Amino acid sequence: MKKLLLRKVLCISALLGLSFTTTLYANVDKSITGTWIVNEEATETLQNRVRRSSTTGDALGTAATVVLGIPRPANSGPSGPNSTLKFPVVLECEEISFEVDEESVNASCASGVTREFLIGKIHGRVTRFRRDILTESYSSTSRSVKHDIRVDKDGNLVAKVKIKPKNGVSQTYVRVYSRPPEPESQTEEEQVEAEVETKEDQEDT
Repeated sequence: MKKLLLRKVLCISALLGLSFTTTLYANVDKSITGTWIVNEEATETLQNRVRRSSTTGDALGTAATVVLGIPRPANSGPSGPNSTLKFPVVLECEEISFEVDEESVNASCASGVTREFLIGKIHGRVTRFRRDILTESYSSTSRSVKHDIRVDKDGNLVAKVKIKPKNGVSQTYVRVYSRPPEPESQTEEEQVEAEVETKEDQEDT
């Protein structure tokens, strides 16, 4: 009898644990749409892993530094007049938003920079999209570029860009984004005060 009771307790505990885990996983927003802000700590951690299997420096054809996974030519910004390479938008944004329509995924930075990903094979670019993953690959006369943007199991947006200059060594850069923090809700005391003020205003009128 005791063994049977123990088995029932264990089964119930296991089911409750599974239900709790499933609920947590289900609550993670797996869509890339909406607004994201850069997660510097997660970016640095993931980029350090990438650095172990690749080199930095003159592989991009110019003296370069890496800041939070972002390659930047020395003495000029990624979009500056002295820059010989145009760096992907997803490597530049501190805050990025994605909007999806039938034929494209549109990325926009808080700074005003935008980037359109046309879904399908268009002008040499191959772009694929599903709810939580966006990929694009293309080649030009100077380099080949592969984007891989997806929501991970923790609900973070991981943007990876692999750049291979012509006759050069490929480099993989990453940037991790998280959802903006939810606005703080009113405390119970603040709610009571607001209700009292509302009631007083109504009585005055």
